[in-house]
Amino acid sequence: MPDVIYQLLLEWGGVFRPYVRDIALAMVATCLVVFGDDLNRLVRRQISSLHFIWRTLIFIALCAFGYGALTIFLTPVVAVQLGKLTNLWLPWVCLTIFIALGMLAQRRRQL
Repeated sequence: MPDVIYQLLLEWGGVFRPYVRDIALAMVATCLVVFGDDLNRLVRRQISSLHFIWRTLIFIALCAFGYGALTIFLTPVVAVQLGKLTNLWLPWVCLTIFIALGMLAQRRRQL
């Protein structure tokens, strides 16, 4: 019986394997949503003394290019780390990360 369960778990991990990059993208995007307010607040504090036009341009650059760049650069890093996991652990780690992000979002009153 344990061999059957082990094989099922391995197969379940095999279902996740082709989607590791998509899962990594979802994780990065979720982190940016959860922590985006903190990053915006940090940048706002740094540029608060600048003229309105400069603050606006910096905010546009942060939102349009900064978050995009973070997504583009962090997704492969997360995907490589997830790809290192065996099929047995991949689904469990993914589920744990998403549950932790969901709990963090709820704690920060974003849900």
